[in-house]
Amino acid sequence: MEKFRGWVRARPSIWVVSTFVVAALIGVGVGASGQGSIEDEKADLEERVADIGESLDASEEAQEEAEAEAEEVDDERRQIIFAAENKARNIVGKAKDEAAELEDVQTEISAAEGQLENVEAALEGAQEEEAKSTIPGNGTYQLDVDYIAGTYKASGGAGCYWATLNSPDPFDIAANENASGPTIAPITTPYFQTEGCGEWTRIGE
Repeated sequence: MEKFRGWVRARPSIWVVSTFVVAALIGVGVGASGQGSIEDEKADLEERVADIGESLDASEEAQEEAEAEAEEVDDERRQIIFAAENKARNIVGKAKDEAAELEDVQTEISAAEGQLENVEAALEGAQEEEAKSTIPGNGTYQLDVDYIAGTYKASGGAGCYWATLNSPDPFDIAANENASGPTIAPITTPYFQTEGCGEWTRIGE
């Protein structure tokens, strides 16, 4: 387009071209004898020059129309590009906002999962503590495997015997008692032995 416009600006004026053509044709007419009068040839040449001028005017008008159409097309192209860029920016911005929201949701989910794990761990610990806060009937039991340390109470009865042991050896006694009724025993040793006392229930630390 720029090259075409430059050519238009550099193009000789219509009348310069016309004059050159007239001069050339007149020269040809003068040199040609027997072709009619000079005046007739001159009129013919002027008519031809006028036709050429009209053709040049038409070409120039067509060129101007083409340039105007090209500018319109260029404007439309710029508008389309501008609209596309705006749309792209809006899409990217929306995607970033959604990504940020998703990240926040994921953070909240992770925090909730962490809290749930803590609750489950606490619940499991409480369930384990509750399960190990009771010592069933007769037998020898191990600390932290069968029971947790604390103060226990049993209904007792005739023939009730209990002993806290330092080892699995029933004779490695730390303390013992024969109880005929309800009895309480601090059980903190590694082992505990009970006979005829019924179930023991933890009542304190």
